[in-house]
Amino acid sequence: MSRLTLVAFEPRADGFIASVPLEQLDDLGARPELALQAASAVYSRAVAEMRGQLSTMEELKAQRQPVTAQKCWELGDAILALVGQLTDMSLEVDGLYEHLTRDLGMKPKRLRTAITFRRHLPGKELIPASLRWSHCERGARQVAETLRKGIKENSRGLDS
Repeated sequence: MSRLTLVAFEPRADGFIASVPLEQLDDLGARPELALQAASAVYSRAVAEMRGQLSTMEELKAQRQPVTAQKCWELGDAILALVGQLTDMSLEVDGLYEHLTRDLGMKPKRLRTAITFRRHLPGKELIPASLRWSHCERGARQVAETLRKGIKENSRGLDS
């Protein structure tokens, strides 16, 4: 596996601008400006999507409606999708949590929790629609593993 080039994103009025350490510029190929523009576009789209998700969650809170665990799983999924897209471009965000904390206005712990929940639960369909995020926050990994294990045990019971 080849090493990933560290990339940083700085906010601009029309999105984000990507940069890499000078010593890694050659890792981007013959046209590094194109690779950086593509990375900026990927990051800008992902942040816009995540901001929309967070806005929906804030609207639910304002209406005194519960934020479901599925909504937070979707946020974690969007973050992992961003990481995957950048990895496919041989890039890695230099300080992912710091970038997303700044660009989304979220606390790092909340980001980590959403990512942990998503990493340990492969599909949103495994989450009951009625499950509130507040029931998952303190033990996101355990809740995700319990949900995943429960589905496996239920499917074993159907097979016998």
